Amino acid sequence: MIRAVLNFNPPLLRQAVRGFWWRVTGLRFFIALAAVAIGLVVSIHEGDTFWVTGVLSSVLVAGILFSVALYVVHHRNTFQKLRDMGSPQATLEASDNTLSLSSGAGSASIPWAAVVEIWQLKDCWLLLLSKSQFFTLPLADVTPELKAFILAKVQVSGGRVS
Repeated sequence: MIRAVLNFNPPLLRQAVRGFWWRVTGLRFFIALAAVAIGLVVSIHEGDTFWVTGVLSSVLVAGILFSVALYVVHHRNTFQKLRDMGSPQATLEASDNTLSLSSGAGSASIPWAAVVEIWQLKDCWLLLLSKSQFFTLPLADVTPELKAFILAKVQVSGGRVS
């Protein structure tokens, strides 16, 4: 079993939320929104008051609201978890079968197969348990041996690393 004490701080968690938000939305999403906005401007400029203008307006507003809501929801959830922890520290224990985390907010032990993907950011990794649920692993507190162990266990269990 490999153990590490993880230290969390607001800048690290903001990076994690921004990284998650960007990976979910990405450049293609904003290019598509820009194309919709251009189409809307052209439609309005040509005096079109037909249903196309309404659809383009709705798609643009929905896209913007989705992007903002995605960021706000994950930011609030992440910082609420930080407050719930009390002390901004957690203990990570990695064994052959499970990954365990414990903090002032509680503890959880999950099998390696539950980690579907690891997103590698500059100062942290996001370990995704689903498309919308992740936990942050601060890299400053993780030894190279533990990093290699986590990567190997996730990959052997069928998870992706990107």
